[in-house]
Amino acid sequence: MIATATTAAEIGERVLKLIDSIHGVDDIAPTHIEKITGMKVDFNPDDRNEYGFGGKLTDVWSYNLLTLTESGGGQPNRLMFSFDDQSHADADMAPICALDFDDYSKALTAAGFASSPAPGEHGSVLYWDFARGGVSVNVYVRAESAAKPKHSCVSSIVINA
Repeated sequence: MIATATTAAEIGERVLKLIDSIHGVDDIAPTHIEKITGMKVDFNPDDRNEYGFGGKLTDVWSYNLLTLTESGGGQPNRLMFSFDDQSHADADMAPICALDFDDYSKALTAAGFASSPAPGEHGSVLYWDFARGGVSVNVYVRAESAAKPKHSCVSSIVINA
């Protein structure tokens, strides 16, 4: 049964379930993504190695899961999931932060991933790296809003298989 996600928490839970099911490059195949997430995968008509799904959550926020391939083409070896701000104005993330970074971190740790921060400039964190076997997951976060600068929300995830 193919469904559509209606909330950020629902799509987040589906992506976490997908991440837990990935143990190698074969697990980012479109049939596997559909089976695990229940979401219909669409293909780029010009390149069958470009596929994914997406949808609208609010007037400001949408989500997308897309394949990433190495230059030169070939079978995709990465997926990128993102919450996308359609206002392009650094919108308040509260509508998509029902599952915050702590929720994603706990779920990934429970699935056997070990985490470490990727250091950025001046002591900042570029992203959080979660690794299990040959799979790594880079989780990018940003503050929920100016009013809640310490509440970290997930903005995008790159899954490397």
